[in-house]
Amino acid sequence: MNALDKPNLAAICTRSGSHLDLVVQAMPAPKPPGLGEIQVALTASGLNFSDLVKFRGHYQVQTKLPFIVGGEASGRIEAVGPSVRDLSIGDAVLVPTGWVRFQNLLASQATKVPDGVDLTVAASFRQNYQTAIDGLRRAQLRPGETLLVQGAAGGVGLAAVDLGLQMGARVIGVVSTEAKQAVVARYGAQTILLGDQGFRSEVLALTQGQGADVIFDPVGGDVFDESVRCIAPFGRILVVGFVSGRPALAKTNHLLVKDAVVIGYTVGGLRKHRPEEAERQAQTLMRWLAADRIKPFISHVLELEEIQAGYQLIVDREVVGKVMIDLT
Repeated sequence: MNALDKPNLAAICTRSGSHLDLVVQAMPAPKPPGLGEIQVALTASGLNFSDLVKFRGHYQVQTKLPFIVGGEASGRIEAVGPSVRDLSIGDAVLVPTGWVRFQNLLASQATKVPDGVDLTVAASFRQNYQTAIDGLRRAQLRPGETLLVQGAAGGVGLAAVDLGLQMGARVIGVVSTEAKQAVVARYGAQTILLGDQGFRSEVLALTQGQGADVIFDPVGGDVFDESVRCIAPFGRILVVGFVSGRPALAKTNHLLVKDAVVIGYTVGGLRKHRPEEAERQAQTLMRWLAADRIKPFISHVLELEEIQAGYQLIVDREVVGKVMIDLT
């Protein structure tokens, strides 16, 4: 059977609410690709916490309803439009789209996947690893510095652990359960703390009272508040998200006495405002993936019809690494 003979199923958010309101429905078959476009038969796509925020209508950038869920996927090119020069039918690519089996996109949006790289693994890493590498580079993490990673067993947290170690940092990870501790330990983090009873005193003890040079925080809320209390002089705090449900509010007096800075950023902003830099990062990460330098962790692979259950795993904080949707 030709790939395009399959139903073009998609996961759609039709109203603001929750992941339980998502619907899976058939979409029209895509038209032949136009000027500068490619047509992709998608293979796999990843779930992200930020998707849940979008479903509630609370994301910083509002998405017009209805919309196809997701924002990172892998697949193979089925057709190319006029003026497409660097991509061919059959090429494996990463594209910034979600859960739909077939879609036309601009060729400039695609990143070629090297031969031998599993497409599910390829689709699992870009959002998390690009978020991590962009932040750690903005923070100018240096060899020998201490990197404190909050939510270290989540997809973006594990990516920060993985990349921080490669950059020569001493990595302290904070997780919520002993089972998650075991996964982070596989990546080589020097210390993994259980954060349910607080972590500030332990971080200060581990750093001879200095604190962490760089703090990577996708959690926000109370975790951010405590992180500010264990930042080193001239330290950098990366605000990556707020999975706790409460955005952080920085007490500037603490930052003042520590000569510390808070850096907020998003990969979406990088792709929008500095697309060339974003693509360079993506190409670097793809080379590292092909060379087995980075090791994305996938905890679940589900069918498209199980998408609500996949998001429930994130809501219940049962995910280590990444949940993927198989679109084949």
